[in-house]
Amino acid sequence: MNRKLLIPIGILVVAIIGAFVLASQFDIEPTDTKIVKILEENKDDLLSINGVIGAGIARNESNNYIIGIAVYVEDNMTNVEEIPSELGGFKVFTKRISEASEFEKENMIIRKQQI
Repeated sequence: MNRKLLIPIGILVVAIIGAFVLASQFDIEPTDTKIVKILEENKDDLLSINGVIGAGIARNESNNYIIGIAVYVEDNMTNVEEIPSELGGFKVFTKRISEASEFEKENMIIRKQQI
């Protein structure tokens, strides 16, 4: 094969492989979708903690940006330290149910079944 052709072909192959490696490094899954998956994966563990009512997406009150995971607990819960401070790379915010808005209560992703 001609040497003049080998060099451009080699550069092209390296560029293509590099592009695939670089593209695979970008995480294109939306944050809310990631949180839903994490909550579903951890549902049994979270809801088995005495006093946990449910969990959803924690948002900044001023700009509505996603800031992590919200875990809603009974007002009289005393064992808050059992709730992890982080799940799947997201910070966990514990919120007493009396402090949660109606929107937050309605939009919990996981919740204990009421009997």
